[in-house]
Amino acid sequence: MSARLRQVLFYAISFAVAAGLLYLALRGVDFSEIGQALQQADYRWLLPLTVVIFLSHWLRAWRWKLLLDTDSTAEEAASVKTAFYSLMIGYMVNYAAPRAGEFARAANQAVQEKRSFSNVFGTVVAERLIDMLSLLVGMVLAFFLLLGRLGEVYEQFFAPAVEALGGRAGLWLTAGGLLLVGLLALGLWYWRAFPQGWLRQKLQPFWQAFREGLLSLRRTGRAGTLVGITVAMWGCYVLMAYLPFVILGSAQVYHLSLADAWVIMIMGSFAIVIPAPGGVGTYHFITVQTLTLLYAVPNAPAATYAVLAHAAQLILYVAAGALSLLLQGSSLHHLRRDADTAQAAPDPSHA
Repeated sequence: MSARLRQVLFYAISFAVAAGLLYLALRGVDFSEIGQALQQADYRWLLPLTVVIFLSHWLRAWRWKLLLDTDSTAEEAASVKTAFYSLMIGYMVNYAAPRAGEFARAANQAVQEKRSFSNVFGTVVAERLIDMLSLLVGMVLAFFLLLGRLGEVYEQFFAPAVEALGGRAGLWLTAGGLLLVGLLALGLWYWRAFPQGWLRQKLQPFWQAFREGLLSLRRTGRAGTLVGITVAMWGCYVLMAYLPFVILGSAQVYHLSLADAWVIMIMGSFAIVIPAPGGVGTYHFITVQTLTLLYAVPNAPAATYAVLAHAAQLILYVAAGALSLLLQGSSLHHLRRDADTAQAAPDPSHA
């Protein structure tokens, strides 16, 4: 199977998954209720929401700049403006091609500032490592926020699965654990036994990027600043989750607080695990399920929230990405060409 055909199949499956989950999220919802809720919404809160969204990504661009500045092969310090443009372009690309946004933003940054693509992509990996650690901390905090409702969480999310397994949950978990250990052992053996193997050659660039990411984290020397920026970013994210409730008037009706918005945000973040374009379908399904099962929000208001929150970000990201291309004198055609050029260029750090 050619690389082109694999790419087409991947995108076809991604869009099919997005469409299927979007259907499940909106199945049985009265769309006239959604339309009425959107008509009655208080859109004065859209301005604060827009400010918070762009502030969160300016903070992310600043954090990325600190990681980019650890590249000793670069002639000049990274620009926060260029990093912000690259971020917005990457988000825009993700809505058309799942998982391609990270490569697009790394390629744009590498070309705009004449950097090594592999080194820039390593800092993108480092950023994702910080995000993963932050998400783990966020999950722990969400667990404590749900302590008083653990019984309800179990009944809604886990009890049906345990019942479906017919009392053999422990056996299936043990079998799954043994299978995972076996696959890890097999992968380690293959990695050591076949240093020139096909799989190792395919994974080597990702391992190199992961290694560069870890090194860039270590080289910053500004761990406190990175932590502070990350905390401020997540503060923006919880406001981004809460403000659509305020716009729709749902916060008062269903007694939803910032703590509840934190839990909903953490649950919604799992949408990025499934490769769907820009979280379409995955975000809607997970968010609607969380609101209806955990917070007893009816289907129509839950779907309205998911549609508004996702649509607001989609419109802003696509517009900001297109404007960023325009401001740096580029286009989607140039971006694709630059991505091919950046990835094919020799790495000066290995010269």
